[in-house]
Amino acid sequence: MIQGLLNSNFIKGSKSLGIDLFINADGSFDINCVILNQNKNKVSIEKKYSGLTSLKNLNDKEYKGLPVSLSVDGRGILFKKIEKKQGFNTLQQLLPNAKETEFYSQSISSTENFVFVSAVRRDVIDPVLDELKSNDHFIVSLNIGPFAIANILGLVENTSGLLTNKYQVTSVDGLLDSISRVNESKLISYKLGGEEVYSEELIAYASALDFYIHYSDIKAIEKINEYKSEYIYKKLFTITGWGILIFFLVLLMINSMFYSKYNEKLNNLSFTYNQNQELFRKLDTLRSELKLKEEYFVKSGFLDESKLAFYTDRIAESLPSEIHLTAFNFNPLKVKMKENKPIEFLTGTINISGTVTQSIILNNWVKGLKKTDWINSIAIIGYNQESAEIPAEFTIQIDIK
Repeated sequence: MIQGLLNSNFIKGSKSLGIDLFINADGSFDINCVILNQNKNKVSIEKKYSGLTSLKNLNDKEYKGLPVSLSVDGRGILFKKIEKKQGFNTLQQLLPNAKETEFYSQSISSTENFVFVSAVRRDVIDPVLDELKSNDHFIVSLNIGPFAIANILGLVENTSGLLTNKYQVTSVDGLLDSISRVNESKLISYKLGGEEVYSEELIAYASALDFYIHYSDIKAIEKINEYKSEYIYKKLFTITGWGILIFFLVLLMINSMFYSKYNEKLNNLSFTYNQNQELFRKLDTLRSELKLKEEYFVKSGFLDESKLAFYTDRIAESLPSEIHLTAFNFNPLKVKMKENKPIEFLTGTINISGTVTQSIILNNWVKGLKKTDWINSIAIIGYNQESAEIPAEFTIQIDIK
């Protein structure tokens, strides 16, 4: 009964963060994330992110406190389909003479009498786990290699050639049959439970499902089991604490109602007085700002000859039809304007905002702009997509030569 309570959605929560982390040959990361939310018996995508390159990108408050289902692949990760032999150590079949204390390994059933086995040195995975844990991320499951894809084999109608961002996967009777690397990723969408999921998001989506379906065929790692228990008991402690806090808060509100009745008139008069004083202060401030801006506009050089028309014409000429611009900011403010402070601009900089249907279209457009001879550098400084049905909002920054 107690274990059932601990595993209930009331204690665990309804949201899950799936992270697909690929370690490149140079040690850099490619990270895709999907946040799932369970409402009653339906699991839906709340948010998804792609193109992240650092674990520090996961420190935003929207990721904090969510249970993390992590899938790690790439450099240092080995996996292979081998024949299942009674009494044989799967790690030794994959890496003869390997010390089990130096490796994490997992295995998952395949067709006939075969299994897929994966392994990675602990000193490759442990820094990732430690950094996530130090930043208050709760890791509740870990897949070494692309094995998380097994979670969605029963959800996709045709898995004879299921494509992720790195692999082509085939299955037979709901079991993984083959996993082969693809040289070039293709943008393909799949319908999963009424949701549209693109190939580059499949591993992250499948990893997030770990939190709900408890896929038991993959061998769990003891360290992850400890993290999962820590997460459950911390959630239980938090809920209990909130319950006590709400109880005393109700008592405080009752007491406050009696106090506020006699204090209301005084507060109204004080508010009116302070509001009038504030209006006078704002008027003086606005007069000072107007004078300061007038002086700075003359000194700033904005009256000099500009190539703004040239830049806008070149950008408009290269713009794909799938991208719609909503803002074009030439020489944006360096910092917010402050009272009695000179206004500073990022001269030679253009900030462009807009919407795009797919991230790959934005990336290709940015790559094309980088080749122009009047651009020094270009970077995507903001990208957000609430759902697959709504175009993503983006912001790019261009530094002019």
